[in-house]
Amino acid sequence: MNIQMKMAWAGLLLIASSAFGVAQAELAIIAHPSQKVVGVSQDNVSDIYLGRSKTFPNGAVVEAVDQDSASASYQQFLGKVLKMDAAALKSYWAKRIFSGKAKPPRSLGDDEAVKKWVAANPNGLGYVQGKFVDSSVKVLLIIP
Repeated sequence: MNIQMKMAWAGLLLIASSAFGVAQAELAIIAHPSQKVVGVSQDNVSDIYLGRSKTFPNGAVVEAVDQDSASASYQQFLGKVLKMDAAALKSYWAKRIFSGKAKPPRSLGDDEAVKKWVAANPNGLGYVQGKFVDSSVKVLLIIP
């Protein structure tokens, strides 16, 4: 599937999630409502959270925030988006930090803290359970 097709699907998902709400068991990748990007792919999100990219697909600077490792959302994000377990991610970041290539996203705690921070930061990117999504943030991707 080419990038235009992926972006079209992301746009449709965005419209559907806005019109019908996001299901509670789903993980929502969220941004500030003023962010011009229409959607992101799972690969885009993974690259941002692993320090391989510092921008949204449209070139806008992004600042991602993480959740506490004890949160259910964090565990879901690790498995479904980063496709790692906690030990593999810790090892990955140890190497990146030692080499000076990148540092991990700042951890803010839980879904509510991430949503509040993203809503207040125009370059913000985060993830929350669907039940936390409201008009204060923009949904870029739904992870079932």
